Amino acid sequence: MKSLSHKVVDGGGIVRSIQNHGIRNLPHRFKAKFADNEGTRYYKKGRFISIYYDSNPTIQKEVETILKLDEQVLRNTHLKARNKLWYVNIARMDKNPYIQKAMELERERAGK
Repeated sequence: MKSLSHKVVDGGGIVRSIQNHGIRNLPHRFKAKFADNEGTRYYKKGRFISIYYDSNPTIQKEVETILKLDEQVLRNTHLKARNKLWYVNIARMDKNPYIQKAMELERERAGK
């Protein structure tokens, strides 16, 4: 997780949070690509970790590549999370409610 965080930050991104959800039972038996040191290839339990970060698509592809090549990672998923603050990053003024509100306030001040 440390190397992923460094990759995101070095690429100009921001790591919002890293959450360790602990060791849980997997929904079904997972098969690893290679057997580990003890010869185990099938797993019934696994550690679930969530990393929330903002970065450009190039860095996201690099993070996906790192996770795919890591033998300890059984599965990974990337989701695009959107919340109210997502609209702040929209470049088009007509679609950004915050810029529209600021423009309305400026018009009101200019009209007074």
